[in-house]
Amino acid sequence: MYGLTLILTLAVVGGAIAYIGDRLGMKIGRKKLTLFGLRPKHTSIVVTIVTGVFIATASIVVLTIVSQDVRTALFRMKEIQEELAAIQLSYDEMRLQRDNAQLELQEAQSSLTSALEDYQRVMSDLEQAQAAVEEQRVKIAENQEIIAGMSSQISELELEAERLLAEIEELWGYRLAFSQMRGANIAFNASEVISSVVIEPQQSREEIRIQLEAFLGEVDAIAYRRGARSTEGGYRAIYLRPGVVDFAVEELFSADTSRIIRAVSESNTIPGIPVVAYLEIYPNQLVYAKNTVLVERVWDPQVDSEIDRVILDMLNQANVQAINLGMAVNENLEAVQLPGSAFLEALVMAREIKQPVTVRLVVAEDTWRSQAPIPIELQIIG
Repeated sequence: MYGLTLILTLAVVGGAIAYIGDRLGMKIGRKKLTLFGLRPKHTSIVVTIVTGVFIATASIVVLTIVSQDVRTALFRMKEIQEELAAIQLSYDEMRLQRDNAQLELQEAQSSLTSALEDYQRVMSDLEQAQAAVEEQRVKIAENQEIIAGMSSQISELELEAERLLAEIEELWGYRLAFSQMRGANIAFNASEVISSVVIEPQQSREEIRIQLEAFLGEVDAIAYRRGARSTEGGYRAIYLRPGVVDFAVEELFSADTSRIIRAVSESNTIPGIPVVAYLEIYPNQLVYAKNTVLVERVWDPQVDSEIDRVILDMLNQANVQAINLGMAVNENLEAVQLPGSAFLEALVMAREIKQPVTVRLVVAEDTWRSQAPIPIELQIIG
């Protein structure tokens, strides 16, 4: 409505001015009036121009009075242009900032995407770790139950081991007593080795005799402790036939290698009488190679006696066999020796055996005649 009113106003004002100018021009033309000394025709033209100027001026004045925008365009154009230039510059800066912000946003979005992927991966690893931890907890709980059960079994086995060790000591005592006395009133059995010693070669007769006398003194002490008694020959419990020591000295003097001397009971001897002893001389040489089987036996747990007695019987056989080959003996008159731990392991293992197995006594290492007792191993082959 405001624009229509303005147009009508401009039309009315312009028309009025044009009408006035036309009328004024006609009058000047009729009367042939002149302005500034011009011809009437030229004066009419000037009037027309002036009329147009008035129309334009009036239009501008009316627009200026009526419209704030026209006033602004006429009087603040330069200021507006400067403001527009400043706004354009600010716009360019803001657009650059916007572009930079978009780049930063893209980088941030890329970083966010990467961070989300890392987060997902970490969460996946965490879930796997938690599952592994839970699995380990379950295993630990199971192991604790197993350990508790094993602790109880270990306690039982320790008690059983103590009992078996006591039984082993008792059995070894029986074995020694059995090897020493086969009858109720027998101090020494026939052909029983009382003791042994190793004499090195390259010695004088006197040195050899001194060593022999010392050895015979030990033999006499052993016989005395076992009840033999003698009043002849300078010994308390043994009797040597004449010439035995001299013969031994000469044989040892002529030997080029070490010799094993064994004092042996000639016959069964009861307590209270002297042990008639003789000397056996053997060269010190390799008697058993490693892994030689001394005794082998098949043991059936369903029909045979307990394995401990079977092993002791096998040890007696191996001991007799070694003595018959001239092996030296230790202070317990043993020519072979099985570790007590091996004996105990065999007793424990025997509990799980249900079928017949082969039991072997095997030489543990190369053994010379002077190495007493022979180290042996126990093998159970199923």
